[in-house]
Amino acid sequence: MTIQALILCGGKGERLQPFTSNLPKPLVEIKGKSILGYIIEHISVPEIDKITVATGYMSEKISKYLEENHSKLNISVSDQGDVDILARIISILPTIKTDFILLYGDTISDVNLIDLIKFSKKRKESVTVTLWPLKSQFGVLETDENNKVISYAEKPILNKWINIGYIYFKKKSFSLIRESKTFEAFLNNLVDQKELAGFKHKGHHITVNTLKELKDAEAQILNIKNSRK
Repeated sequence: MTIQALILCGGKGERLQPFTSNLPKPLVEIKGKSILGYIIEHISVPEIDKITVATGYMSEKISKYLEENHSKLNISVSDQGDVDILARIISILPTIKTDFILLYGDTISDVNLIDLIKFSKKRKESVTVTLWPLKSQFGVLETDENNKVISYAEKPILNKWINIGYIYFKKKSFSLIRESKTFEAFLNNLVDQKELAGFKHKGHHITVNTLKELKDAEAQILNIKNSRK
């Protein structure tokens, strides 16, 4: 059975000014291709037969981009205006007839979608979130009981995991989505009810929120391109 994909592209991307003064963040380019272009290319697999792009800020520019670059795909645009993540999801739920994967419109990764789908379908939990190991931005030191430094690591990968999107929703989760007040509350409710599984991704991941992250993305994007070959 095929599933659907929902890409969240409604934010203003204020930390990416001046690029986002006249352009929505998902259309900011990395090495000649938009962030949204990389995402769509990645999820254009037989297992996903429909893509919905949830927009807000400069929705018309995203619609034009999709018409000019991805017209052959089964993609629709849904503009909810300036609302939060949960409101975007709830407004689109009536159009979703299958399980679906939620992606963030500022995140590029080489998550193995087939493995994620198989993992999620085998689990009893109603939602699976894709996790990525957290890398410290700082040097980390440990001390003993006498405050003597016993170890030092420069920007190590920590034994913690972050949410990078690629969230798999089973249909049975839809009622809980509608009952929640915020997306954070929804995830916390899933944790409390033991209905949230974690799919650990140890490959490449890029999130573009700031000018520094955009610059870093230009250096990292080849890693993702090469891993998909």
